[in-house]
Amino acid sequence: MTPPNPTATADTATFRCATASVTLTTDIAGILKEARKILYSYDELPGSGGTWQVHLNYDPDVAKNPGAHTDGDEFDIGPQTYAYRHNGSLQNVFWVPARRTLLHADPAAKVIYAWCDDVPAALDWAPRLVRQAMTAQLLAAGMVYAHAAAFTYAERGVLIAGNRGRGKTTTLLASLHHLGGDYSTNDRLMLHATGERLHGYPWPMPLRAGIGTLTALPHLRHLVPPQQQTLPAEKRWTFPTKIVVEPPAFPALMQPGATVARDLSISMMLWPQLDPARTEVQVERVDPDEITDTLNKTRMFMHDLQRGASAHTNQWLAAAPEDDIVYRNVEQTAAVLAQQPCFRIRAGADPVALAAAVGRLLHDEVVG
Repeated sequence: MTPPNPTATADTATFRCATASVTLTTDIAGILKEARKILYSYDELPGSGGTWQVHLNYDPDVAKNPGAHTDGDEFDIGPQTYAYRHNGSLQNVFWVPARRTLLHADPAAKVIYAWCDDVPAALDWAPRLVRQAMTAQLLAAGMVYAHAAAFTYAERGVLIAGNRGRGKTTTLLASLHHLGGDYSTNDRLMLHATGERLHGYPWPMPLRAGIGTLTALPHLRHLVPPQQQTLPAEKRWTFPTKIVVEPPAFPALMQPGATVARDLSISMMLWPQLDPARTEVQVERVDPDEITDTLNKTRMFMHDLQRGASAHTNQWLAAAPEDDIVYRNVEQTAAVLAQQPCFRIRAGADPVALAAAVGRLLHDEVVG
């Protein structure tokens, strides 16, 4: 593969998260704006000196390239989207027919090249490629994925963890609206244990919320299409389609004056178990041994033991560390998390009662 040559019209931006950095260079107008919109939690640095380099270019003839075929190994890279790796002389070359994109990853040189035949595909790839190169560095530095929402309150980082459908987003949005605090993430966090301290860094992406959650919060009800607002309450909570909220709209999720937290120090963990049929809120302290056992078995809730499904990590271009290293990092992180207070919250569909329970926990921990 021949790397693209930088041109006078190329645009460049360098993003940073913790100690990791990625430079994105593109010759397609509007790409950097899209990347900045989605990658809300990354800092931006001057220059082009990122540890990884991502080159995203327009090529109307990319489908004619020798690497653009589906004869190689198949990789699931997202909803109904697959990449095919060339098995011949073109090593680490991938063709994604659904987006008519050819990619070449060189982990040794820490560079990713991508050629797209249209702008919509490039707009989709820009944040994804930067995020993948960034995540590869964070995983190599000992961080782990956590399936969790998070916010900060009075300088305390609150981790809301659990498998899909347990009520993470509902707990997050109810807390932000009724208690205050700064938004961090609603689905995924990178956790880094250093000694007895634990830091979280958002894995940036849009927020996706169910219509049951949004209709229960009057200030967010307008996000639900009118035809879905009229559904019976019990059907709203099981409606399969999620509503997408892009990062520029995150301030509407918070109280005036709140911001988006680029990182946080974890001091409390919540495990919500919400059931719309419940009429009361029950809170119980989770034993440290249960915390450790659950987090290790579920790999920070990235794997659902009951459903047998795992959250996508999609490290197919910039590989994650070997499994034994990942398991060790998960164990170390779980051990640190088990030292923090953790509460299981069983609640119903009332966001006021849910937020009140979270508020009492935060107050008691601060006072205590």
